[in-house]
Amino acid sequence: MTRRLTIMLAALAAGCAKENHSAKSATREATTSTIATSTATAMPTTPEQWEQFDYAANAITPAALNPLPLVEVQHIRGIIFGKHGRVFQDTTLQRWLAARSWYHADTSFTNARLTRGERENLEIVREAEAKKHPQIETGDMRFYQNDVITTAMLGDHTAQDWEVLEAEVLANHGFVFETENEIENDDRNLQPNDLQRYFDERYWYQRRPEFKATELSAVERQNLDTIAVAVTRQNKRTLSPGMMNLFQATPLTEQMLSYLTLADLRLLRNEIYARHGRPFQTTWLARAFRQHPWYTPRNDYTDAELSAVERANIALITKREEQLHESLSTKLLHSYDVRGLRPDDARRLRNEIYARHGRRFSDPMLQRYFASFAWYKPNDGFREDQLNNTERKNAELISQYEHGRFTEG
Repeated sequence: MTRRLTIMLAALAAGCAKENHSAKSATREATTSTIATSTATAMPTTPEQWEQFDYAANAITPAALNPLPLVEVQHIRGIIFGKHGRVFQDTTLQRWLAARSWYHADTSFTNARLTRGERENLEIVREAEAKKHPQIETGDMRFYQNDVITTAMLGDHTAQDWEVLEAEVLANHGFVFETENEIENDDRNLQPNDLQRYFDERYWYQRRPEFKATELSAVERQNLDTIAVAVTRQNKRTLSPGMMNLFQATPLTEQMLSYLTLADLRLLRNEIYARHGRPFQTTWLARAFRQHPWYTPRNDYTDAELSAVERANIALITKREEQLHESLSTKLLHSYDVRGLRPDDARRLRNEIYARHGRRFSDPMLQRYFASFAWYKPNDGFREDQLNNTERKNAELISQYEHGRFTEG
């Protein structure tokens, strides 16, 4: 690794911690509230009083939440939702709610039931939670839109939650992760992807199709870079997607690629093109790069723009991809080979074992994904018993990473 690259990564990791949330608070104070202020209503002082508080008509003061432990602030959030019967995936919070005599679970709950006053109170409660978290959790990035974060503040997370934390930077502005024009005619009945569905279920998220990733501020871009570095460190790697700008004039090595997954390798290879504005016909690649503020597709792009170093890096990544593709049927995978896989990536990797035998897929998006590989040859005679023992064991291992869930934020 070059001295320049080392310095850049060190500087990025160090960052500049600003743990105040003054900008967010100032914005909230400047907004006209629809609910009464604390001068009209005394703040609760006991858990029972918090359960009886009218959150639609009265405003919580941040000062009332400051002395409370994190769990009690979480309970207050649970109360606001629980009065409408929301069922939480968080089993600890759900058990606490289920023990309340006034709580009646309603699986048909949607955020549309929340009043404006309740939403305003939820923002105050949720910001208090973010301040009390020992590390930044899903849902917290909304309160760091104007504050630079560090890798130490981020801590460790599952692959699914890293995906959410990164996406929240965009979701704060209403970025749409799956748009109508990305779904072809034969896919009209498909549900939104998991990430889009996750944000659609958040009370604070409002779709704004006009917002583009290129509009992110310098602070938000820096925070995205810091998240990329934190993910890389947690997975004990030296390289992750989103970092190829550091290698436009620096050759990659085989060691750098040794612990990367197939999904990451393909993203890295195509990121080299994307950094020059290449448009992508493959839907999942187009969507992946559309979420980066540095990506601007250009119709006049040509491969002639690539430098000799970039061409060499593409060749090295391609070689590593081919090795991993071929090893799916000949070499047993280990946990470190698939560590950090997101559910969608795990699903594609598992199904590649079948695709190598020519299986046709009923999911049109999955079918198109494999059709984008030169090695894929559809075989109507495919049968599951054509898999060898290694392939079966590898498919079983990969499937363990396929059903991860996003943490409610």
